[in-house]
Amino acid sequence: MLEEAGWVGLSRRQLNSRLYRLRKKGYLDWRPGIGYERRWYCEELYEDSSLELASAVDRIDLHDWQREALEEWKDHGYVGVVEAVTGAGKTRLAIAAAADVLHNRGKVAILVPTIDLLHQWKREVERLLIQTLGLNISIGILGYGHTSNLARCDLLLSTVQSACNNDLLPHGISGYVKSLLVADEVHRYGSERWALALEDSFVRRLGLTATYERSDNGCEKYLDPYFGGVIFSVDYGRALQEGIIAPFKIAFVGVSFTREEREEYDKRNSKVLKYRRRLIREYGLPEEPFGEFMREVAKLRNSGEDGSKLAGFFLNSFTRRREVLASSRSKYDRLEDLAEAVRRADKTIIFAQTKESARMAVRPFIENGIDGAVLESGMHRLERQQVLAGFENEDYDLVAAPRLLDEGIDVAAADLGIIIAASASRRQMIQRMGRVLRLKEDDRFARLVVLYVEGTSEDPEESQEGFLDLIMDVAHDVRYFSGSDSPAKICRYLDP
Repeated sequence: MLEEAGWVGLSRRQLNSRLYRLRKKGYLDWRPGIGYERRWYCEELYEDSSLELASAVDRIDLHDWQREALEEWKDHGYVGVVEAVTGAGKTRLAIAAAADVLHNRGKVAILVPTIDLLHQWKREVERLLIQTLGLNISIGILGYGHTSNLARCDLLLSTVQSACNNDLLPHGISGYVKSLLVADEVHRYGSERWALALEDSFVRRLGLTATYERSDNGCEKYLDPYFGGVIFSVDYGRALQEGIIAPFKIAFVGVSFTREEREEYDKRNSKVLKYRRRLIREYGLPEEPFGEFMREVAKLRNSGEDGSKLAGFFLNSFTRRREVLASSRSKYDRLEDLAEAVRRADKTIIFAQTKESARMAVRPFIENGIDGAVLESGMHRLERQQVLAGFENEDYDLVAAPRLLDEGIDVAAADLGIIIAASASRRQMIQRMGRVLRLKEDDRFARLVVLYVEGTSEDPEESQEGFLDLIMDVAHDVRYFSGSDSPAKICRYLDP
């Protein structure tokens, strides 16, 4: 056939000339493929390549909740936010949604807040859409030196920062009946600046988050009008039921303040309680749940209205009280008691609040012959990748990080997590749990250690702050250890 058509024996220049003429007539297209690869595509063949969505879903191998979420999203007109705990599989859900759009010659843009997430998404998109499903699509990148848009590719990966300054769907191609915007970590985009990335030209819209909440009114002001709010949620109970996350147990390990630390804490705590009572009594803020109270405090502080100054006083005192709790000397002394549990664990992650506390947390383990490293936000990206690779390759038995691992960093799964200071943020705690609750190959339990100062706002038996109500009812086991309990007793409980 090629010989009859006169294609055999053509020079490279003659061949390209013919191909470009066919492209101009609309018979062929030339698009980026994986990496720097470029491919010619036959438009007629591409249109006839019948890959049904049901087939795509089956081949991607979705959990029941993901299928239900897709149906719910469809029933809501292909718009909405899916809220699912970290590790449940939000990325795979979005790729299944993208497969339907791409099969029907639509355009897909995926927004992420960090360059690390951009590279993670690129790997998954290439693996599932191109290698598994065999879709003939081109992938472009916007951000960090790349300047692609959906006029030049089928699927665009972009940081939200770059998307704010560029058109994802340029004028002239914005009339696509099927176009999809996926916003990963969608709660981050509820600000006046980042909401500019949410282009109205996208017909289908899917937001992904572990916790759809902010400390201001960004969800209500910017996100809800665009996405229509949460349409589907997956909590720890559902994730455990479907075998998506590992069963887990929790050890609350108590310590005591020194006399000086107690005096400082009591001083800070009295201010927190005083300001809290006034905010509830004088400005009608909800007393419970605590997370709702904190959100309303943040909104009041940013409002500039009467009471904003009092809200600022509360938040400042609240932060200072947490600093006293996080820096308690007894917590770092108690870490040494966990050395044997860390040795028996596959991998361990220590969650700290500050760079200094992360460094202090690693020290007692290194002194006990355990290899550990600290991840810091100020690290060069290459240096950070080297630490993460060392953790995955078991050069390090543990890593400690101040908030860096809460979002947007792909870290090897650990089966033991140690929290030096529990956060009042549900989102932060859900992200931390997700680093430890990934399924284990040998079905072992995940273990979480929460260090707390007895008789303070951290004490789980006295406080209603935090996220404990999310996990207490679904944990396989919860055990409390006082300062007088031996290291051996705690480590026996933490055995894999």
